[in-house]
Amino acid sequence: MIRLASRSTLSSRIPHTLWALLAIFAIALPGRTLSAQDAGDGAAQTQQTEAERLLAAREWVQPPAEIADAVLAPRYLNVTLNNRSPDGRWFLREVGDGPVTMDRFSRPFDELGGQFLEPQANRHRRLSIRSSVGVQVISAADGSVTDIEVPDDARVSAAQWSPDGSRIAFYVHFDDATHIQVADPESGDSRQITRDPVLATMVTSFEWTSGGDEIATVLVPEDRPSRPMAPGIPSGPQVKQTEDGKNVLRTYASLMATPHDEALLTWHVTGQLATIAVDNRRVTRVGDPAMIRTFDFSPDGQHARVTTMVEPFSYIVPVTSFGRVEEIWDREGNVLAEIEETELNTGIRGAPSAPGVAGDEEEPDRRQMAWREDGAGLVFLQMEPEEEEEEGEEPAAEEEDEDERPNARRKDRVVLWSAPFGEDDTTILYESDRRMANHRYSADYGWLFVTQRPGGGGGPAGFGGGGGGTVTEYAVMLDDPETRYTVSEWDSDDFYANPGSLLMSGG
Repeated sequence: MIRLASRSTLSSRIPHTLWALLAIFAIALPGRTLSAQDAGDGAAQTQQTEAERLLAAREWVQPPAEIADAVLAPRYLNVTLNNRSPDGRWFLREVGDGPVTMDRFSRPFDELGGQFLEPQANRHRRLSIRSSVGVQVISAADGSVTDIEVPDDARVSAAQWSPDGSRIAFYVHFDDATHIQVADPESGDSRQITRDPVLATMVTSFEWTSGGDEIATVLVPEDRPSRPMAPGIPSGPQVKQTEDGKNVLRTYASLMATPHDEALLTWHVTGQLATIAVDNRRVTRVGDPAMIRTFDFSPDGQHARVTTMVEPFSYIVPVTSFGRVEEIWDREGNVLAEIEETELNTGIRGAPSAPGVAGDEEEPDRRQMAWREDGAGLVFLQMEPEEEEEEGEEPAAEEEDEDERPNARRKDRVVLWSAPFGEDDTTILYESDRRMANHRYSADYGWLFVTQRPGGGGGPAGFGGGGGGTVTEYAVMLDDPETRYTVSEWDSDDFYANPGSLLMSGG
């Protein structure tokens, strides 16, 4: 006979005293859990209350030491040797003093369509908040440092070498004006060369010209009217109009809105283009005051490319999308030629540009225009003109293959435009069957270095850039343009195949 053991339950195996202990533990455990939870909620509430108190504070709040130390670390004491003098003897350094202080950050300014302009000092706001306290020259031979003399209570920016490296020029920003100072890198002595204040609103830099004998800049005009005041009574309602057709507009953080804004902008940006003799401070005014956006003087100082802003203004796009005209002026301000006219872009022909945001601007007909250092004139890239269709001729059907389209067979040209910059003053220096993305010259302008990229461009996709394929860089002697010398050739999709950038010594 087989005896089966009976199954015992858990309750039959545990003594009654142990059950009592378990019961007490079961009753006490939730109580302790709730107590811990209450303590945690209290700490969280305390922390939350502290955070809310900080956010609601009406005064400046000191952050924790770890954050303050990281933010206030003296990174401005780091030295980078990158602004070398043309003669290779010195490096130029602007000396910073840390994050912008509240007294400079809170200076009053007019906000006009993405431009932040200080009426008190006639300059762009960034020159006040992103400037330095000193200029130093560091010897390339032994590392010795020469402090450049800076006026008391002035900040500095835009320090740059003269063409021969014998002098340094820089902006000095006072509380109520900006001037230009010129210094000797050997001794550190400096002196102010501007008699009238600089107008550094749209143009925030200057240029050496005439071989280093002059500096070109924009000055506050003589007999300038006082700053327009806002009318006590509005002259009318705020009206914003768009044009017929589809447009592409972003949401812009800063736009003009009233006729008073228009008057303020005109007052802020109307300046006098001028050259200043470095030795005797003699001022030569070039043309009449105008709304100057940019200028670029020829190396000999006899001509200048000048871009002026033109009306009408707009309340729906920033100032950077307003109309402009680029021209060539002589020393008297006479217009010798028009380079390009760009109409106000209200989004009909593509997305307008804005501060920090590129737009869909059309590519200029003359690309990469620049002055030749030897004084021969302007050089630029330009596609061969399209063939004109005869009257009554049917337009040619577009081919699927890009290389079969008529425009694909147009040559790309390197053109020299000489004074007096008439229609017949151009010379074709070189022609390519493929579009050129970039071009550079040797110091004597005897060699031309060309870069060709996939799609034919080197910039924004809208200008023919972008896409993968073969990148070719080659050189030609302009006396023998039929012979090409390949410098490098690589696949743009292969990151490690990129041989780097070609370094030029001049030209």
